Amino acid sequence: MPRPGETARRRGRRQGEPVSKEAVLAAAKTRFARDGYEKTTLRAIADDARVDPSMVLYLFGSKEQLFRESLRLIIDPAVLVSAFAATGGDPADIGTRIVATYLGVWEAADSAQSMRVMLASATSNPDAHEAFRSFMQDYVLTAVSGVLGGGEQARLRAMLAASSLVGTAMLRYVMGIAPLSELPTEDVVRLLAPVVARYLTADAGELGLPE
Repeated sequence: MPRPGETARRRGRRQGEPVSKEAVLAAAKTRFARDGYEKTTLRAIADDARVDPSMVLYLFGSKEQLFRESLRLIIDPAVLVSAFAATGGDPADIGTRIVATYLGVWEAADSAQSMRVMLASATSNPDAHEAFRSFMQDYVLTAVSGVLGGGEQARLRAMLAASSLVGTAMLRYVMGIAPLSELPTEDVVRLLAPVVARYLTADAGELGLPE
């Protein structure tokens, strides 16, 4: 009869086999999307990725940091920047492309459930909230404000646009509040695009941005 330690080693990763950070992230994304932040444990993620729990901590430091990094698999800031750059700076296109790209993440089959559960977690758990906050500030707002030229005004513009996008997502996809939840996607894009474009491109004086 094999000793308990031998059985555990056979179920897990072979000794000397390299640990893939991407595999751990993929396992974390799946777990967070299925169970939410509070019910997900590092041990469960480690089991799914076939690594030792200590390796998960070594790679990411904490469950909060792992949650933050998992968000990048769903909302890639580079995709939003690409949508912005594809407009050539045309205000008429900027809002449409960014809103359509963002809503597309919420409605794609491979990310819709993850987005709903992870945003719900961010509003109900303080650690998940902090992870989401730092993800928005360190990745999304930094990337978008960089396209706008950088600086505090650019970050504020990006935050104002994000507030419209995240608020819409919360009401439409997480809480499912009508009539917003019942509108066709193209109508939501048409209605929200001018607001997002204005925050990103309107004259600072017109918006009343602090100097």
